[in-house]
Amino acid sequence: MLQAIRSRAGSYIVKILFALLILTFGIWGIGDIFRNRGSDTVVATVGDHNIHAEELQTALRRALEQLSARFGSTVDLQQAKQLGLVDQTLAQLIDRSLIDQEAARLGLDISDDQIRNVITANPSFKGSDGRFDRSLFGAVLAANNLTEDQYVALLRRDIPRNDLLHAVTAGVATPQPAVDLLYRYRNEKRTADILTLPTAGVADVGQPSEDELKAFYDKHPDLFRAPEYRGFTLVSLDPSEIAKGIEIPEAKLKEEYDQRQDELQIPERRDVEQILAPSEEKAKEAVAALAAGKDWREVATTIAGQNADTIDLGLMRREEMPSALGEAAFELPLDKPSDPIKTALGWHILRVVKIEPPVTQTFDEAKPKLEADLARQEAVDRIYKVANKADDALAGGATLGDVAEKFGLKTTTVEAVDAGGHDPQNKPVSLPVAASDVLKLAFGTNEGQTSRVTETPDGAIFALHIDKIMPSEVKPLDEVKEKAVAAWQADRRGEIAAKQAEELAAAVTPETRLATVTAAKGLKATTSPPFTRHPENDSAVPPVLVGKLFAAKPGDVVTASDATGSYVAQLDEVQRPEEVSQTAAAGLSRELDNAQQVDLAEEFTRALRTRFPVEIHREALDQYF
Repeated sequence: MLQAIRSRAGSYIVKILFALLILTFGIWGIGDIFRNRGSDTVVATVGDHNIHAEELQTALRRALEQLSARFGSTVDLQQAKQLGLVDQTLAQLIDRSLIDQEAARLGLDISDDQIRNVITANPSFKGSDGRFDRSLFGAVLAANNLTEDQYVALLRRDIPRNDLLHAVTAGVATPQPAVDLLYRYRNEKRTADILTLPTAGVADVGQPSEDELKAFYDKHPDLFRAPEYRGFTLVSLDPSEIAKGIEIPEAKLKEEYDQRQDELQIPERRDVEQILAPSEEKAKEAVAALAAGKDWREVATTIAGQNADTIDLGLMRREEMPSALGEAAFELPLDKPSDPIKTALGWHILRVVKIEPPVTQTFDEAKPKLEADLARQEAVDRIYKVANKADDALAGGATLGDVAEKFGLKTTTVEAVDAGGHDPQNKPVSLPVAASDVLKLAFGTNEGQTSRVTETPDGAIFALHIDKIMPSEVKPLDEVKEKAVAAWQADRRGEIAAKQAEELAAAVTPETRLATVTAAKGLKATTSPPFTRHPENDSAVPPVLVGKLFAAKPGDVVTASDATGSYVAQLDEVQRPEEVSQTAAAGLSRELDNAQQVDLAEEFTRALRTRFPVEIHREALDQYF
């Protein structure tokens, strides 16, 4: 997941995606992490405008939701930090503020009539008759937590901003010869004869002498470097610790029970069986057999060729099934086969054999969960108050031990831990609160200093004092001798494989191809399928060879090595597209135009920084994110 996003993070597509995410943000509510905070939450200043942490958190939450939906997997805040999305989102907010202030400076405005026309022309607000539907308009706004005044205010800011950007980027057009040239470049393919010489196939290289081992150790110190370790004292408080001593009044529990009726309802479940056929013809044959009175399981196994273990789907909620199957199953009467339903897995015929109607939990059944939830909420509220008081105490000169004793915080002593959470014996270090948050703060605090009180996403708080810092250092050879020997042997195998590859390449002449040279030595070179410049899409060709082969001429021989071995390759054929597909060229032209528009917009906002100075408050940013 992370790698998929990371691999595209520098592309214009992702730049546009982030721009759209930020430009479409509305008013979505403020996160609890800022509740009861009295400190300044400004994370950036743009001209006369301040960007607060609340605004950044709201924007970031929406960006993560959009990215999670786009990539089909949840992207959390920790992953966002690793990908640099926090800084990117802040940069987009800064750019938006720059453009808004420039639009105001230029006196760009929009009349009420123009806003009215934009709203009534929006297809999202039109009914089945194609005309503006006020009730639909209100429903869409309500679904997005917006009032009409808030939406109009958003349009009043967004439309001038978008008009200004359009004026800067309009008219961009990539010359057709450039489009054609890039199309041919991207779609060029090549074939080559390739011989692989894996290091694993190299004969035993023996043991290094003491002098050889010492020389290798001195040449590759980073292979034997211990990471930096830090020792610190941690004080923390987790909501679960406080919640144990909180008693919730019966009346409060009953009030909560009444308010959470929808949540406490167990939805309808259905016991579903399926026949999964490989084709529409088989599915129709199965339907006919069922109509003739044949047994369900017999039809599934004999006609559809289905494994008997996949017939019973069991008791399921609607949302637990693929949408197409769930919609059909929850509309079926008991014991009546559905019509064939096509999905990516094949053709399904469903039958409902049991229906469990929705049931609302009784108060007594729901009471344990309600009690736990309310106790935790109360615990979180108490922790916020403790956090502010403890932070003030530390700022006033109290020691970490004094604060822990006064406010009932748990004390944990960590002798040595690296940034990955392991001790010098490479064992994981257990911490009472979120390790990632603790380690980030520990490795961002100087020796002898005490941090501020910090909150974790799950409501816990902590502070720490850095007792000692053990700098990264190269371990003595005696401590890593076994590892050094193994590394020397691996390096030696790589050298032998690379030398063998060079010797084979040198034996190739215009009259004697690589395949002939390798065959004479009992080796076999294989001819690759046509491959492009993108090794991730052409796993048959080692990535380290691709660039060299695209820089070669037919008949040239190249060598390369990676962690697994060495390669010799002779370029065989270059396949260039003779004609440019008009459909593909049109898409590529739009792609290049969009990329130039993004670049122009970036240059424009960069220039605006001279008129509206930008200052990022890194300390506040690190505190909240």
